[in-house]
Amino acid sequence: MAEVLRVGLAGLGGAARQILPSFRRVPGVELGAVADVRPEALEEFTAMGIKTFSSAEEMCVSDAVDGVWLATPNNQHMDHAILAANHGKHLICEKPMALNLEQAQAMVDAVNRNGVVYVQGHSKIYNAPVRKMREIVLSGRLGRLFHINTWNYRNWLNQPRLAVEVDTATGGGVVYRQGPHQVDVVRSIGGGMVKSVRANVGRWNPNFNTEGNFHAYIEFEDGTSALASLVGYDYFNITELTWGIGEGGQSTSIEKLYDYDEPRRTGPLAPETKYALPEYTNPAMSERGERKKHQPFYGLTVVSCERGDIRQSPDGLFLYSADGREEIPCDGDTSHASELRELCDAVTEGRPSFPDARWGMATLEVLMAIMQSAREHREITLTRQVPTPPNWPLP
Repeated sequence: MAEVLRVGLAGLGGAARQILPSFRRVPGVELGAVADVRPEALEEFTAMGIKTFSSAEEMCVSDAVDGVWLATPNNQHMDHAILAANHGKHLICEKPMALNLEQAQAMVDAVNRNGVVYVQGHSKIYNAPVRKMREIVLSGRLGRLFHINTWNYRNWLNQPRLAVEVDTATGGGVVYRQGPHQVDVVRSIGGGMVKSVRANVGRWNPNFNTEGNFHAYIEFEDGTSALASLVGYDYFNITELTWGIGEGGQSTSIEKLYDYDEPRRTGPLAPETKYALPEYTNPAMSERGERKKHQPFYGLTVVSCERGDIRQSPDGLFLYSADGREEIPCDGDTSHASELRELCDAVTEGRPSFPDARWGMATLEVLMAIMQSAREHREITLTRQVPTPPNWPLP
């Protein structure tokens, strides 16, 4: 392998703008090229001397990059991933990996057939507190794990959204776009092997014909259970219960959470409107990433074992046992640099990545079971689950 892994970024929307600052944090990785169908999105990179492509397809088949980070719309993930893999490109793919299990399986097959590395991107299991929770569970210090709760109340449907983000058929709505975070958290801590799901979903904002909330009971093969719940209508905000610390680790005043200075959203925005907003410029996204002061909170997660409980503190974990409450610090970069580092290390060391394509497909299976269970009002049994690696997150 070359001394530097050149990674191309396919799609320059909101997700990509969060990713860009991370390229500066990982030795051995560089931004090799970018691709987008919007000429105006490419102008800034052309001025910086970075190779640009007018489509993800062009970049995937080029020799300008060794790997591709797919931040294209969810309904394009399969085609782009297979094309990239067929041309020997390693992959990081945004969540969810695909729209259905058939697409996901085709991606898994392409990765295996071509011997490329696949990393499931934009997963909260890269966050240091989640990794530390799993580490404590593995240690046996608190005895057997038996239950996980994870909740989030946020402003998802009241943020600027493109039509594709609020169209369930194209992988929109909170189940497909936010569910992977919670499902990955409970699967990684719980060992990965989900047995069944019973769930409900809702569409309680009349301006958007997509899911704005879900509630899922998840049972693992060993009897461990989990409750995952998300409400995205922007009334109560869970940050009020997490010391004013949000998803990126930045502190926010509680009053500001409810200081509405604009009308509530009544529909999706055109891309040129959304990406012209001040908060979506590349400098603004970069600056926001640099403001992290605490560990990130994706809602509130509580892990229960037979001899104690664990939850996140502002800078680590609180461990509750018969000895009282102990705070355990957490270290580590919780930015998207984690995905880049995992890709680079897996390629360099010639080892399997984690989370890989089969993990991404297993998480997608849980999301689809949530939707199916809500439609059919019954428990759904799963068949494509894979375990958390036995040594993860240990070095």
